[in-house]
Amino acid sequence: MGEYNELMNCQVKDQLVSRLIALNNKLNLLSPDLVHGDEERAEVQLERENLYAEIKHHRAKGHDGKPCPAARQV
Repeated sequence: MGEYNELMNCQVKDQLVSRLIALNNKLNLLSPDLVHGDEERAEVQLERENLYAEIKHHRAKGHDGKPCPAARQV
């Protein structure tokens, strides 16, 4: 049973996904219809792109060079 939980859970993946959700929420709050500048939106967008790259790398080789066992859940 422990192996099942280990395969389905990955704290690193969970943290990365949580950060991505937070950035998506922040980007939504920085709507162009509001007073926020394009520069601030561009910064958040760049953070998101970097985070996507980090998630992709973790899925492929994040566990001692091996794919993340929870990658199907990302």
